[in-house]
Amino acid sequence: MTQGSLLNATPAELIERALEVLRATLPAELAEGDRAAAQAAFRALAIAKAELEADPATIARELAEIEGLLVRDFGGDLTAAQRALAAEIRARRMPADAAAGVRLRDHLLNAAAHRLRIANPKYMTRRQRRAESSY
Repeated sequence: MTQGSLLNATPAELIERALEVLRATLPAELAEGDRAAAQAAFRALAIAKAELEADPATIARELAEIEGLLVRDFGGDLTAAQRALAAEIRARRMPADAAAGVRLRDHLLNAAAHRLRIANPKYMTRRQRRAESSY
């Protein structure tokens, strides 16, 4: 990617370019603390890139599931919905009926598998858990 093409690049392409530059310019031998910091930065950028490249329908599906579980509209704000769900779980205010419990469990398993696939795809591949997520 050339300098001029940065203006037309997608966010994921910009992150990839940043990763390429960092890999090319960081010395191969870093002090232990610097190496850990660089690895954390690489991982954070790779996760951000994967999130940007993920299927946009994933957000809508997860949001719809949470809204269904909490019987509440979050106006398209997935983060607010996730926080509200976490607060309800911590407060033990989830519906007591068995069907709602199954839907909650399924949602949590699917959401966790999706996040693992984004954050650590090697884990999911090794564990052959790709089919566990409906996202």
